[in-house]
Amino acid sequence: MTGSPARIEGTLTSWDDDRGFGFLTPGSGRGRAFVHITAFSRGSARPRVGDAFSYEVDRHGDRGPAAVRVAAVGGRWSAPRARAPRPTRGGQVALVVGLVIVVAVVVGVATLTPAGGRTAAVDDALPWLIGGALVLSLVTAVVYAVDKSAARHGRRRVPERVLLLLGLVGGWPGALVAQQLLRHKTSKRSFQVAFWATVAVDVLAVAAALVLVG
Repeated sequence: MTGSPARIEGTLTSWDDDRGFGFLTPGSGRGRAFVHITAFSRGSARPRVGDAFSYEVDRHGDRGPAAVRVAAVGGRWSAPRARAPRPTRGGQVALVVGLVIVVAVVVGVATLTPAGGRTAAVDDALPWLIGGALVLSLVTAVVYAVDKSAARHGRRRVPERVLLLLGLVGGWPGALVAQQLLRHKTSKRSFQVAFWATVAVDVLAVAAALVLVG
């Protein structure tokens, strides 16, 4: 039977309080680990540079080594309570933008009349396509929730490339809702840039398909 991962003692050497993440450096001074606010034990005070913590290291994430199950030195780690869904103002804007895009696509499909070139085959396929998109969005939202739970409890994370791929193939509406309601992956700028790029590619592909049909 495999034992529990070894705990490391280190110091918080950088911290962005607005974005809720920083880096922990072990006593040896080598092998610093990324740490997110969700990795800290329930009841922990707000982290400050110079504070000492004990933690485990997850080496399976996309950022590289990440500190998980972080607690004050000498203390015990306990899972933090889940926060109530509460999108930020920027998140509310993102949800509105996503809704506008979805409505635009739906209107584009609805206004593509048979007289304008829509075939019977397309008419037959539309319910399946719409149903498939809804299911894919739901699956994507569930995967985001699983990754959020893994981050909170120090388990192996879902690779970012999987989250982005689900958005690329059409699950981005579900991803957008999950990001904002769960407050997950919203503060990492590089991920957000990649995510909105997948939205653009998916929408352009749908638009191109509509043009070809019409």
